[in-house]
Amino acid sequence: MHLEEIDGEKIKKCPNCDFIFWNNSKPVVSIIIHKDDKVLMLQRSNEPFKDYWVLPGGFIKSMETAEEAVVRELKEETGLNVEIEKNIGTYLIDDDPRGVHLDIIFAGKTEGEVILSNEDKGWEYFTKDNLPEKIAYKHRKAILDWFSKGGH
Repeated sequence: MHLEEIDGEKIKKCPNCDFIFWNNSKPVVSIIIHKDDKVLMLQRSNEPFKDYWVLPGGFIKSMETAEEAVVRELKEETGLNVEIEKNIGTYLIDDDPRGVHLDIIFAGKTEGEVILSNEDKGWEYFTKDNLPEKIAYKHRKAILDWFSKGGH
């Protein structure tokens, strides 16, 4: 493989068979679950970003919408069902060692107690002014964007 510029982008291309590796972003979803001006975050138990705090979420499966994925991921990670309220935005995740992702972030409400999966080792609701120091991906920005747009 060698790098070749195609449409203004450096792309990996095989000089023998002309195979082009389009390193496109993978879609992922996350959700801001809020209660009493606080946001639910999970503390990761595995790499990448072990011990960092994140919003619940994960990869979108084949033939699954972003909304379906975020409902599934929240249920898998916390045992909670969600009422999606709105889409907060899409964030480019360029610091994940697994590749570049587009994180489609929603906001929603839920009821019940969190039951963690083995993906995470802790959970907590945080206020805007008391967010943890170690937050992975662009989740700090998404949370602050949500609060700045009147989220609560």
